[in-house]
Amino acid sequence: MTEPLKDLRFSIKNLGRIYEGGITQKPLTIFCGPNNNGKTWAMYSLYHCYHQLESAAIDVSTDVEEFNRLVSLEMPEFFNIPQGKLPGVRFGVNTQADFCALVNEIQSNRPYFFLMPAERNGLHLFFRELSTRRTALLHHASKENINISELLRDVIRSRYAAPIAHYIDWLNTLTEIQRESASDFHIYAEQLKKELAQGAYTVDKSSGSIEFKPYQIRRDGRKTQRMGLHAMSGTVKSLFGLWFYLEHQARKGDFLMIDEPELNIHPENQRKISKLLARLVNAGLRIVISTHSDYMVREFNSLIMLNQDDTSALTKKHNYQDSEILNPDQVGAYLFDDQTITPFEITPEDGIYATTFDRVIRDINAVNDDIYYSLQERELGRQEG
Repeated sequence: MTEPLKDLRFSIKNLGRIYEGGITQKPLTIFCGPNNNGKTWAMYSLYHCYHQLESAAIDVSTDVEEFNRLVSLEMPEFFNIPQGKLPGVRFGVNTQADFCALVNEIQSNRPYFFLMPAERNGLHLFFRELSTRRTALLHHASKENINISELLRDVIRSRYAAPIAHYIDWLNTLTEIQRESASDFHIYAEQLKKELAQGAYTVDKSSGSIEFKPYQIRRDGRKTQRMGLHAMSGTVKSLFGLWFYLEHQARKGDFLMIDEPELNIHPENQRKISKLLARLVNAGLRIVISTHSDYMVREFNSLIMLNQDDTSALTKKHNYQDSEILNPDQVGAYLFDDQTITPFEITPEDGIYATTFDRVIRDINAVNDDIYYSLQERELGRQEG
C-alpha cells in the first residue's frame, strides 16, 4: 500500500457563487463562511472528483486536463440541475503530478469516500420512503398503463444531488453492511456513544429500523427503554451516520466529509466532536468539514496551540489527550465569501485565524454592551430625577 497523500491541490471556477479559488486538502480541511457562499458545493464537487478517480478507465496515462474537463462536464448531472445552470464550471486536480499521485494511491489503497450531508437528520428517519428506486416503482405501479422506458429512467436516476442519493442508498444497505466485520475505528465509535450520544444505537437485522437506548436511569430508578430514532433528540439523530460508519466501515486512509458536524449539537458537545474529529485525523482518516461553528474552530485552535514544546502541563490541566493534539501542518482552513475562496492563516501560536467569526462576535458584543449600558444610564437618570 502507498502512503496516504498529505496535500491534495484542487482548483475551482464558476461553481455556483464561487467565481474562482482553490483548496489544498489536508488531513483536516475546514470550510467556513457565510451562508450561500459555496461551501457545500465545493465539498460535493470534491466528492465527485474522487469518485471519478475510482473509474477503471482512469490511470496515470490519463491527461489531467482531459480528466478535469470530464469532471466539470458531468457537474450539472451530479448536482441534478439543468445543464445550462453551471456555465463555464471548472473543478479539477491542479497538476499532472498531483493527478498521478492520486490515481496511484486510490487504485492501490482503495479508500472509501463517505459524505454525510446536512440533510442527514431527516434522511435517518425517512430513508426507506425516500429510496429513489422504491419511490419510482410505487409511482409507476399506480398507473394503469406503465411506460417501461420512463420506469427504467426514473429507477436509475435519482431526484436528488448525487451525495444525498448516495447517502439514502447507503442507509438502505445498513443491514448488509452490519454483517461485515467490525471497523478498525470501533474504539472511536464507542467514544462517540459515550461522550456525545450518551446511549447505544442498534439497527434491526431484518427490517433495518434504527433504535436508540439512552444510558441514563429514570428518576423512578428504572432503566430507559430502547426507542425508535424518530423519538430521540436532534443530536442523537445527527450522530447516527457517523457512529455507524466508524463502527462498521472506517479504515485508515478513508475520506470522511461532514456538512455541518455541529448540526443540532450544544456548544459543549461541539467542543467534544472537535476533539473526536482530531483523534480520527491522527488515527489516519482524512476529514473535510463545512462549519458555521465558532466553538469548533476555537477548539481546533486549542489543539493546534498545544502542539508545542513544554505544553504537557497545559494538556493535562485542561483534560486534553495527546491523541487530540493537531500539528498545524495537518490542517487547512478556508473562507468562502464574496465569490472567492481565501485560505486562513494557521500558526502554532494562534491556530486558525478565522476572522469571519471574530468580526461577528465583536459586533454582537458591541451591540449587547451598548444596549445594556444605555438602559443602565436611562434607569440611573430616572432614579436621580
